Amino acid sequence: MLSPAHAAQPDGGVQSLQVEVQTRLSGLLGPSAAPLRIASPSYAGDYELTKLLQAPVDGPAAMRIALLHNPELQMALGAEGSNITDMQSTGFPARLRARDEATRLALRAYKAWVNAVAAERGAQLLREAKTTAETADELTRRMVRAGNVSRLTQAQSQATLSEAAVALARGEQAAFAAREQLIRVLGLWGAQTQFTLATVLPALPASPTDTTDLEARALAARSGLQAERLSWQRKQASTVPSSIDERWDALGDAAKVRAQAVQVRSEAREAAFNLRTQWDIAHHLQTEVVPLRQFIHDELTLRYNGMLTSVFEVMADSRTRTLSGLAAAEALRDYWLAFADVQAVLAGVSPEGSAPARTGAVAGADAKPAH
Repeated sequence: MLSPAHAAQPDGGVQSLQVEVQTRLSGLLGPSAAPLRIASPSYAGDYELTKLLQAPVDGPAAMRIALLHNPELQMALGAEGSNITDMQSTGFPARLRARDEATRLALRAYKAWVNAVAAERGAQLLREAKTTAETADELTRRMVRAGNVSRLTQAQSQATLSEAAVALARGEQAAFAAREQLIRVLGLWGAQTQFTLATVLPALPASPTDTTDLEARALAARSGLQAERLSWQRKQASTVPSSIDERWDALGDAAKVRAQAVQVRSEAREAAFNLRTQWDIAHHLQTEVVPLRQFIHDELTLRYNGMLTSVFEVMADSRTRTLSGLAAAEALRDYWLAFADVQAVLAGVSPEGSAPARTGAVAGADAKPAH
């Protein structure tokens, strides 16, 4: 039952709509998160928006900002008008559309945030790789002047530096584009776009999210599918098709329900498989590849200190180690994108594709200069 203060809102209020959206997004927002707010005629959300932008923007904050400030969502809600307010029943078609639209937007915001943070991290690692290449190139130049290495070694060093510079330019462009995509989803402009982005993604969990019975849960979450199924069942119970047209109509109605169920089940299986695969990849990189690369680097450094290997070996390995870190960062990004897709399935909407281009593939990444 609505409180008197709530019922008196001139726009009809959207409290229950906000609660529905928050419940569906609890896997990303957290079970004890503050109440979610959606912009309405009686609540512009300016104060909350300002407060959210003052701190580094994380995933839940990005979702909240989008629901408060995205103009496309406000256009969609405005077109529905009073049909989405608390004056209507929760199963009213317009309310279901509004809920799904808000849910999809929040998920887009979360995935855009994941891409933006990961892209900035990738650019940072590529800067480190370029710095290493610059150091190696400068050292090579000095050794060439002293007659200690060949011109071939110098050319290889210059090529490595050029490749690192190109990779960094692409990485910075990817980071800029990812941030702009996030800005568009959030609906920000002017000084609002100068917000600080969180620097790291959440850590990889000890195990992937449980996807047991995901198909059944996905089917139960699809209100539209449930409505179609109930409508078909009522129609079947109330009438017995007699004419040819009625029989064809019955066939079409049953096929419509079945087609939606096939789609939902397939999306659930794909999301579950993708989540597990991305967790396996990220976990392998974090627990096997990156530690091995660090061990190799440490051993080469010890050998260099003992004059058992050249500085070029150490610097080439430093670049390889940086690129391994980049691969691990991208794998962590892919896991959280897959996690968001599972949350979309559980929220009753279809996952949206958002796989960004790889930034870690650098020509000649494993090439080592001759000595």
